[in-house]
Amino acid sequence: MTNYEELKQMLARNKKVPYPPIPNLYPNKRYANLVYENFAGKEGELTAVTQYIYEHIDLKDKEEISRILLNIAIEEMHHINILGEILVNLGEKPIFKNCDEKQWSANDVNYKISNIKEAMKINICLEEKAIAGYRKLMQNTNNMYLRRVYERIILDEITHLEIFKKL
Repeated sequence: MTNYEELKQMLARNKKVPYPPIPNLYPNKRYANLVYENFAGKEGELTAVTQYIYEHIDLKDKEEISRILLNIAIEEMHHINILGEILVNLGEKPIFKNCDEKQWSANDVNYKISNIKEAMKINICLEEKAIAGYRKLMQNTNNMYLRRVYERIILDEITHLEIFKKL
């Protein structure tokens, strides 16, 4: 396992890179549906936040890992906020649902974790799916301002992925 200070530095490195402003957008229901998937789909940001908060609480006896999980969950909350603003700019409500109109459920959180290695495998999968989801959003827009926002979020997700692999 990696030392806690190294992991903290990895998270701090990204904080020096500002998020681009969220652009003004025209209403676009088709594109908003794609955003909803990253926002509150089964493997979206809301699931990541709740998964990491659950693990943060469940792994309290592993203080350093618990703190890292909390810090990553807070970054994921920032991503939810950004996606919510994008949805509003696309003329939609920031409802916690996926592209098929299915409301987010706490059943999407994996509570059956017996050890840290198992938790990290779950988290690695969530981060890989997040990165793929943001790349899909980028492929489906020509808006360079939106693409920059997604690129900045991907930077965080790649760092989270690296941290979970080190743990």
